[in-house]
Parts: sequence; C-alpha cells; structure tokens
Amino acid sequence: MTSKKMDYTLFIVTMILVAFGLLMVFNSSYYYAIEMGEDKMFFFNSELKWSIVGLVAMFIASVFNYKNYKPLAIPMFAVNIALLVWVLLKGVTRNHAQRWIAIGTQSFQPVEFTKIAVILLVAFLLEKNYQKINQPKILGIYLAIAGSNAYFIMKQPNMSSAMIIVGIVAIMLFVAGLRWLYVFSVGTLGSALAFFFVKSADYRYERWVAFLHPFEAKGDTAWQIIQSLYALGTGGLFGVGLGMSTQNKLYIPQPQNDFILATVGEEFGFVGTVILLALFLILIYRCIKIAINAPDPFSMFVASGITGMLSLQIVMNYAVATSSMPVTGVSLPFISYGGTSIMTLMGCIGIMLNISKYCGERTSKGD
Repeated sequence: MTSKKMDYTLFIVTMILVAFGLLMVFNSSYYYAIEMGEDKMFFFNSELKWSIVGLVAMFIASVFNYKNYKPLAIPMFAVNIALLVWVLLKGVTRNHAQRWIAIGTQSFQPVEFTKIAVILLVAFLLEKNYQKINQPKILGIYLAIAGSNAYFIMKQPNMSSAMIIVGIVAIMLFVAGLRWLYVFSVGTLGSALAFFFVKSADYRYERWVAFLHPFEAKGDTAWQIIQSLYALGTGGLFGVGLGMSTQNKLYIPQPQNDFILATVGEEFGFVGTVILLALFLILIYRCIKIAINAPDPFSMFVASGITGMLSLQIVMNYAVATSSMPVTGVSLPFISYGGTSIMTLMGCIGIMLNISKYCGERTSKGD
C-alpha cells in the first residue's frame, strides 16, 4: 500500500514543459523544414508523435513498481552495450557522427537508453554495497561502468553524452557517500582525459575554445555561438514576439535542436528564459524531494541519477547557448527536438512519479 498519491506537481510541470517544447519546435523549425523541401509541420508532427509515445511510457512507468527494475538492471545494461557496439558497426552517420540506429523509416540514438540503463545498474549495485563505496575495489566497479560506456560513446563521437554519463555516475556515487578525495581524484582524471581527447584533433580544440572569444574565432568555428548570442541579444528583456525570430531563419543551423534556447530568448526575451529556467528549477526541486524521501536505497539512487541527468543537461544547454562553456551537443530536456530523447525523459519522469507514491515508507533494505 502506498503512503500517498504521486507527485502531481512534477507531472504538471513536466506536461507544461512538453507543451512549450512542442510550440518551440514548430516555431524554430518550420522555416528550416520548408527549406529542406518538407512540409512546415514536419518536425512538429514528428515531435508530437514521440511526445504521445512518451506520455504512454510515462504512464506505464508511473504504475510499474520501481522494485521490478532490480532484476532488469543487468539485462538492460547488457542490451545497452550491444546497442552501443551495434551503432559503431552498422549505425547511421549524420553530420560526421555515427550515433543512430535505423529501423525501417525510424531511427533512434541508443545513448538515450544508455543513460537509464546505467542509472538502474549503478543503483542496483549501490544498494548492495554503498557502505563499502570508499573501498578502491568497489569504487573500481563503478569507474569501469562509467568508463566503458563513455569509451563507446566517445567513439561515435559524442563527447557531451559521454560527459553526462560520467557525471551521472559521479553524482550517484557522491550521494552514496564517496569521499571528497575520491571525488576530486576522479574529477581530475576525467578532466584530463577529456582535455586529451579535445587536443587530439585541431578542429575539435578550436571549437572547444571558441566560446572564450567567439567573434575572433576562425571560419565557422563559432558560428552557432555567435548566432545564438545575436538571438539572445535581440530578444532583450521581453522578446520580439512569438514567431518573430530572425536568427532561426537559416542563421542557426538546425535551430530546433541544441540551440533552441536561442529562439526562446529571441521571441520571449530574458524574462522568458528565466521563467523557463524557473520551471526547470521546480522540476529539479520536486525530483530532489522525491530522492530525499525515497523509501529505500535503490529508489533513492535511481531518483538521484535521474535528477542528476536532468540537471546536467539543463545546466550544460543554458551554458552553451550563452557561450559560458564550449559547444557540446546537449539537448534542452523536453524542449529540443528529438524523439528518442523526449520518450526517454518522459519515461524517467514516470519512474520518479512511481517512486513518489512510496515516499515515507522507509525500509532498510528496500525489499
């Protein structure tokens, strides 16, 4: 028997974000779709379809007892590794990146499945040995999980998603009680490996540092950043009005994707981006509250992992759009275009809603 109803605030905020995301996908993509020779509703219709699938996934996850994920954790992780290998062997290449698996006329990015598979496996293992987390041998297991997935994802290449995977595991380990010394050491090692990867190719390094002085960058290295800054600057305090954006008219490449915040800022201004951020903060607050009040270690770690994933993507996307960090291909949760992403994110919210039903029913082992 559950102690209370699910967290309706989390559900309502999620649905507001999804609805606003659909609006912004249409607003930012219709001109680009026409230029591609498609119907102006092309991207909107696709996002709407996947949002409906995501709503179904959220409903199913909200009624599927979170404890039932325990026996699925290892099989799901195995499937995840198989998909990551498959995408490197037979994946679809777009814009010099091999990140998609095609099934008929549809395609999906397995890295979105990786996020939830890693969260469930790490939570499953942490429940058994979180009290031994500071033992090097135990810690090594989690580093191997994060490192192996990051390696396959970096080969696509998809550095931003690899960083998010590592960040998710790091957050879950911190919640489990990892010592600050280990947190610092792992963070330093991860930063060194990331820097080595960036320096391994001149074009990658130039793009990575372009955010420092975007208007002085060579060629088109900082084109997206510059156009995003133009959009945000043009929007001013209250924006130019719904549908009146100029920068998404073929200035920002694929404006419905990672730089969709630029359109939000141009059309709704600084006030609009702050209101959107406030909605995200409410979302994260509700997720943190669920994690704190989770009934057992497994659900606490799952909730912490999902909260960490959402937080990292929101912070990184806002930072990239404002040239506060190097450009990375991180979508804005629930707002950016992407079928696999919206379906996975809504499924994760469904898991959070299910956990929220049991908050207050404290158990020591979660069984």
